[in-house]
Amino acid sequence: MSPFFQDIVLLLRPHQWVKNLLVLAPPFFGGVLYTGWGMAFIMFFAFAAFSLASSAGYIVNDIVDLESDRLHPKKRLRPLASEKIGTAESVVIAVITFALSAVISLWLGAGFLLIIIAYIALSFLYSFYLQRFVLIDCFVIATGFVLRIEAGGIASGTVVSNWLLLTTFLLSLLLALGKRRYELSAAEDDPGAFRESLSGYRLNFLDQAITIFATTAIVTYAIYAIETGSKIFLITVPLACYGVLRYIYLVQSSISGDPTDSLLRDPHLLLCVLFWLVLTTLIIYHQNILGLFQ
Repeated sequence: MSPFFQDIVLLLRPHQWVKNLLVLAPPFFGGVLYTGWGMAFIMFFAFAAFSLASSAGYIVNDIVDLESDRLHPKKRLRPLASEKIGTAESVVIAVITFALSAVISLWLGAGFLLIIIAYIALSFLYSFYLQRFVLIDCFVIATGFVLRIEAGGIASGTVVSNWLLLTTFLLSLLLALGKRRYELSAAEDDPGAFRESLSGYRLNFLDQAITIFATTAIVTYAIYAIETGSKIFLITVPLACYGVLRYIYLVQSSISGDPTDSLLRDPHLLLCVLFWLVLTTLIIYHQNILGLFQ
């Protein structure tokens, strides 16, 4: 792989695509994800469409934040900030990735395409304007995760539980606030130089907000578990509690703040999520799994 191609891949931020696995949540929880190759085929392209759209948004964000990224200890190493890829080239790559996303989305249906357009519009508003404002920046990020859930429901033809939507929003808000808390504690004398909205946050406020949304996210997930009508599903709630608390621990210990990095680098959190995923899969698809051995 040539260095230029490697830089293009880094520009797209593929490690962040793990967030787009949320499009699989509606058919997964609806018990229809493993009903056949047809559904798997559709959801693969739904994931691909959202990943390409999110990459286009990341590139635009890198262009807008170019000067501040060059002052950041980690972001200065990104291809655009380090001048390994030019601004004009980045614009072309962003247009291509969005065009590919739009083509796939149109194939998936007008409703899915509208979600993608709404996501891109929100991403652009965030990059150019909304990221400057305290709290609003986190609410925009959380809304983007809700759009992923809705997109998965449209692509799979699955009705999304209101409690699942609410849990997604609250948990996403918790993760966004946790990231701001980590960034603020890691910043030195001038946090606004790294992210404009950071200068408006305070550690005490963020700690209180994190506590509020951690509590409400756990409660809404517990209600969703009860709503499923399966008592055995309740055993996933303690795992959800541990995962939330582990993330808060990582943030307040200044070990990690980015949700994706926390998941991929912290073995405790990763094992918790994997165990939750395996257990939830066994609960929802136990009949399908038993059928494989008959």
